[in-house]
Amino acid sequence: MNPSEQSQPAAAKPVSNPPARPPRRQGKAVNRRGRGEQSATRATSSAASTTGAAASATSGSTQPAGIGARLRYMFDTGLSRGPSVVIGWLGLLTLLVILLAALLMTFLGLVGVNGGARLGFGEAFWQAMLRVVDAGTFAGDSSWPTRMLGLAITFAGIFLAGSLIGLIANSVDQRVDGLRKGRSTVLETNHTLILGWSSRVPVIVSELVLANESLRRGVVVVLANEEKSVMEEELRDHVPDFLTTRLVCRRGHTDLPADLDLVNVSGARSIIVVDENDSTVIKTLLAVRSIDPAFENAHLVVETNSESTETSIRSLFGSRVVTVNSDQIVAELTAQACRQRGLSTVFRELLDFDGDEVYFSRFPEVAGRTFAEAQLAFEDSAIMGRLTQDGVVELNPAPETVLHEQDELIGIASDDSTFLCGGFRAAPDVPAVLTLPETAGPTRILVVGWSVLGPRVLAELDEFLSPETVIEIIADPDQVEVEQIEPSISVNNVQIEVAAFRGGPEEVTAYAVRRHFDEVIVLGYRDRISSDDADARTLLTLMAFNQLVDNHELGDVRIVAELLEQRHTPLAVATGADDFIVSVELTSLLIAQLSERQELDLVFRDLFDPSGCVTELRPAIAYGAEALQTFAHVVAAASLQNQTALGYRLGGTGEVVINPPKSTELALGVLDSVLVLRSTTPVLR
Repeated sequence: MNPSEQSQPAAAKPVSNPPARPPRRQGKAVNRRGRGEQSATRATSSAASTTGAAASATSGSTQPAGIGARLRYMFDTGLSRGPSVVIGWLGLLTLLVILLAALLMTFLGLVGVNGGARLGFGEAFWQAMLRVVDAGTFAGDSSWPTRMLGLAITFAGIFLAGSLIGLIANSVDQRVDGLRKGRSTVLETNHTLILGWSSRVPVIVSELVLANESLRRGVVVVLANEEKSVMEEELRDHVPDFLTTRLVCRRGHTDLPADLDLVNVSGARSIIVVDENDSTVIKTLLAVRSIDPAFENAHLVVETNSESTETSIRSLFGSRVVTVNSDQIVAELTAQACRQRGLSTVFRELLDFDGDEVYFSRFPEVAGRTFAEAQLAFEDSAIMGRLTQDGVVELNPAPETVLHEQDELIGIASDDSTFLCGGFRAAPDVPAVLTLPETAGPTRILVVGWSVLGPRVLAELDEFLSPETVIEIIADPDQVEVEQIEPSISVNNVQIEVAAFRGGPEEVTAYAVRRHFDEVIVLGYRDRISSDDADARTLLTLMAFNQLVDNHELGDVRIVAELLEQRHTPLAVATGADDFIVSVELTSLLIAQLSERQELDLVFRDLFDPSGCVTELRPAIAYGAEALQTFAHVVAAASLQNQTALGYRLGGTGEVVINPPKSTELALGVLDSVLVLRSTTPVLR
């Protein structure tokens, strides 16, 4: 064997190839190792020295770091842990400097400190500390060794104290910045919690402020994935005065239990969940459920966008979760407003907290009395039904219904403090019941505009109208797919006609008057244009129809319009619309009401449902208008017809008065109407 061959390393000997294996996918690290081994195999005889050098380099890289590197590493690690750690280290270093200076003064026997003699350790420690915090203290030293030591202590104090002050100021700034970001924990209890953000939140908060007005201290907490300052600014723009309510905003994800802990979900008395996406609503519900599995601490009010989601939530989450489908509510109220003038005002009055609203309360003194007697016993409240101990809401029960001690009366009052029983009185004498012939409903209804809300509105109207009624829809083909309108509508009674028409509001109205119609419904094009643009188009359309009414080209036509933004309400009033439905406002009002009392869901479901209790404005002459001296007479007269009187409407001005005192003197005429509830279907919890 050649000597040179004997000097070759063992790794360089040829190796027989192993049996072929199926190819296997390898990771990046394995591939890199394979390439390195191939390079080593191709190395020359100098590989031994190269290997030795590599081993030396490798061993050098694993040597322990020096003390300087370790100190730098510890310093960097401390900085990364926040200013509090650095402040602690600087404080400890300052103490060591003072202690070292005191020891030097004591053991070296330095004299001349402030011109005095030798100091003990305690006084030396005190003088060293003064020189750290006050740069001018060593000016009174009289000996040069003492002056040099005082100068050194002062320089160290300037560095250390300056660093401490800067770090403390920076820590405070970080804390303030953290508060601005809304990531601090809320310690409130018995608060109303809003999870999520949408255009409805400012209206909801404004109503909750009014609801809390009678409380000494109310709290509304909002958690949403929005900038805290942006939420606060928008809410304060919408609600200039929070009265007795304190607003707290926090930023976080509503579907993360860790973020929900920031706002004390377990301590809330009611929780409102709003979002534009139903999937986020469902995840938020699950996150709340992970903290409070049975929803024992608070009931939830959830806004949904689809009926399927609403049905699933009601079925799976139990009775402690109340759902509100915004489009369904708007459709039902629009259909109610189309039935009679003034009904939209009635429902708006019942839904908001500014004025009269619905209350529940138990009155032991009415036990054993009839519902008719209870109606007259409340001077400042309109009794509309009862909540039985079985959880059944019964609106407008029969006058002879006997009330039980466990029943809760449902009444309309200006405040819970005015919902009081004033004593029973004898029913006043009222004229005999006058039966009026039923008036014919509209025969032709014109719908101008279209959106996803349209099919629901027509489905609700279909339950009130006769088969002879024709509904004509005029839609702009640039805004909707006109050919898809009729297939999307499901009705049983009315006939549907669809017309495509391009043009401005004045051209639309000119096209519409080619035929006679009894009612006009103006819907916003919410699907393809912004809410501002949709409302602007709706307002112009209202003006165009109002001009036709003023010019006596239409006759007595009722006009109902849908608005998307609440701030446009005053503009709609100026156009002369009979009734207008504000989508965002009405849904927000209902959510706020339900957050205060869960059982209201049963009341409003019955009021909005055509098969439930019907709210109507009936002619005052049906109750003997001229003989009705006070509102108590109106209540008694309506009771004789198995109806519940809630107020009246003056035909001359269109003013609707809800819940007047029973002693209010009246002089109702032929044009006036009485607001009543008639027929009832119990709604089970």
